[in-house]
Amino acid sequence: MKTALLSFVIFTAAIACREEFHPLTPPADSTLLTGTKPACQAPTIEKNIVGTWHFESNRYPIGAIRTGTVTFTAQGHVIDPDSLFENSIDLGKFVDKIYTTDGTYPISFEGYTGKIFRVDLLLKSNRAGTIWPLYVASNECNKIVIYQLGSYKQPVPKKFGFTLTR
Repeated sequence: MKTALLSFVIFTAAIACREEFHPLTPPADSTLLTGTKPACQAPTIEKNIVGTWHFESNRYPIGAIRTGTVTFTAQGHVIDPDSLFENSIDLGKFVDKIYTTDGTYPISFEGYTGKIFRVDLLLKSNRAGTIWPLYVASNECNKIVIYQLGSYKQPVPKKFGFTLTR
């Protein structure tokens, strides 16, 4: 009888102390499990362009690849120590460079009808003019591609412009 009672107590205690394990639901941001970051949704070009970028350009001289850094401020100014956009012309040295992301152009270039990315170069006395009408080919979180409007219908290897990366 003692043996039966002892067996019953041990059996009851084993059942009472049994724990159930339930797997945890993975978090919505499962970067810890996969090691990859979720895709980024780029803000509009007006917001995304603001900040310092590394550039790679084939604009000038033609066929040459130039690299450097450029900063676009929230107030519409360009800080350009590596001359993505020229720093001087025959009329003198530029004192300011300003940009707009939503410009218009009076004529259609090869069928392009979207907004113009425009950089104006300013001399001490007056506006020297638009460097080139440009368009934004792609706007990603950490990469922006901008081409000269005149190369709109050209295949990518023949387009003139620049790529910005963070």
